[in-house]
Amino acid sequence: MTTLKAMVRKPRTDGFYSVYIRIVHNRKPGYIKTNKIVDAEHITSNGELTDPVVNEYCAMLIRQYTDRLNRTDVSLWGIKEVLEYLLKADEEVCFSEYAKSFIGKMESQGRQRTAKNYQLSVNHLERYLGTNKIMFNHLTSSVLRKWIEHLSQTNRAKEMYPTCIRQIFKKAIIELNDEERGVIRIKFNPWLKIQIPKSDTTLKRAISAEACREFFNRPLPQTKMISSLPELGRDVALLSLCIGGINTVDLYSLKKKDYNNGVIGYKRAKTRHSRRDEAYMEMRIEPFIQSTFDKYLSDEEDEYLFNFHKRYCDFDSFNANVNHGIRKICRDMGMEKEDCYCFYTFRHTWATIGKGA
Repeated sequence: MTTLKAMVRKPRTDGFYSVYIRIVHNRKPGYIKTNKIVDAEHITSNGELTDPVVNEYCAMLIRQYTDRLNRTDVSLWGIKEVLEYLLKADEEVCFSEYAKSFIGKMESQGRQRTAKNYQLSVNHLERYLGTNKIMFNHLTSSVLRKWIEHLSQTNRAKEMYPTCIRQIFKKAIIELNDEERGVIRIKFNPWLKIQIPKSDTTLKRAISAEACREFFNRPLPQTKMISSLPELGRDVALLSLCIGGINTVDLYSLKKKDYNNGVIGYKRAKTRHSRRDEAYMEMRIEPFIQSTFDKYLSDEEDEYLFNFHKRYCDFDSFNANVNHGIRKICRDMGMEKEDCYCFYTFRHTWATIGKGA
C-alpha cells in the first residue's frame, strides 16, 4: 500500500519551510521536494499545512502521482524505485544531450564516418532551431516538417539529416520509455506523421576506358605548390581504380599490418559494422601500379602504410584535396565545371568495368 501526503520537515536558515510530498510505500518513507515554501504561521501544531495555494498545488501533485501509481503494479517495488518512477515521469528529456551520448557510443565503436553524418544532422537542426539544447517535446511533427522543408533545396541532406534524427529518436524511445512500468519520458513520436523525402538521383558517374586513359595520360598542370594536388588526385584515382575501387577513408587508414606478400587485406570502413564478415576485402597490388603505390609509403617506424596522415589532418581533408587535384586536371583538359570528374568517378568506373567483366 502507498500513501501520499504534503508536509514540511526542518526549517531553512531563513525561517521558511520547504514543502515535500511524503510517500510511504510498504511502510518505508520517501520524500519528493516541491518548489513551494511556507512560513511557520501556515503550519499547525500537528504539522498540517494551512496555506490554500500550497495545499491546492500539492493536492494536484498527489492526484498526478496517485494516477501514475495506479497505472502499474508497484507492490513489489522498493521505495527507491517508486520515487525514481515518479520523478523520471516528470523529468524533461534533452534531445541534444541524448544525441551527444548516442553519437559518442557510435564513435567508440569505430564508426567515425557514420558518427560524423549524425553530428552534421544534429548540428543543422540545432542551428535551425537556434539552440544547442533541444528538448524532445520541442520536436513536434510541425517543427520537423518545417525543418525538412528548409532542407528541400539540398541534394542529399534532405534525406540523410532527417533519417539520422529519426534514428536517434527511435533509439531514445526504446531506452528512455518503459511502458511496462508506465514510464513515458518521451510523450510522442512525431515521425509517425512525417514522410522523409528521397535524395536526388545521382547522375551516372562512371566514364569509359578511353576517357580514363585520356585522364591518366594527360600531362599534369603546373603548380606553385610543393606538393602537387593534381599529382595526388591522379595517383589516388589510379590506386582506387586498380585496388578494387578502394575508398579514400580506407586508403588513408591502411596500416602496415594490412599489407602482406603483395596483398592488401582490410575491413571496409563504411560497411564493416553491418556485415557478418566485417566487409573484409583483399586485393593484390599489380606491377602496373607498384611505382605509384611505393611513392606514398610511410617511414619504416610508422604504423600507417601510406604517409597521407602526415600531410592531412583527417580522411575528410585528404578526400577534399584528392578531389581538388582531380578537378584541376579536368579543367586543364578544357572540361566545364559541371562535367569535371571526382574521386567517385573512378570508383564507379571500376564497379562498372567489374560488372562487365
